[in-house]
Amino acid sequence: MNIEDLKGLMDGFDPASLLPELDSILGVITYAVRIAVLLGPIALLALGLGYLIFAPREANYIFGYRCTFGMGSVEAWRFTQRLAGIVWGVLGLVLTLVMVSLTGKFAGLDVAEALGLAAKYVLWEAVLALVSSLVINTVVMIRFTYDGEYRRERAGK
Repeated sequence: MNIEDLKGLMDGFDPASLLPELDSILGVITYAVRIAVLLGPIALLALGLGYLIFAPREANYIFGYRCTFGMGSVEAWRFTQRLAGIVWGVLGLVLTLVMVSLTGKFAGLDVAEALGLAAKYVLWEAVLALVSSLVINTVVMIRFTYDGEYRRERAGK
């Protein structure tokens, strides 16, 4: 095959036709961003349910919501697991519902706008998870001593 024959074959060829459509690539990015935003609330929901259903009966360093005051006794441990399960389960459920409705609008947005909103949403999720963790720790700290005894019982002694 000579060069003239090769040029003749390449005359009608457009290399851009081998690439996928840009709209389909941007659509995939939008879906990936939406899934990334939903991972946090779904993880909170799963952890909350895990703490409620599958929490070990005694304190351990493998599974469970661990805080210093919640590991002092079996009662403190069980209270902490129930509290963390309820708080994170409800927070995860509410955030999942809210984020599904908010990220549903990503389809009509530019990819850059969707990425900016997704970053804000993930930041809010992280802040809410941190605040909920501080609330759980504070409630357990108010209710129990470092040794895992109820504070009101200790005051009565």
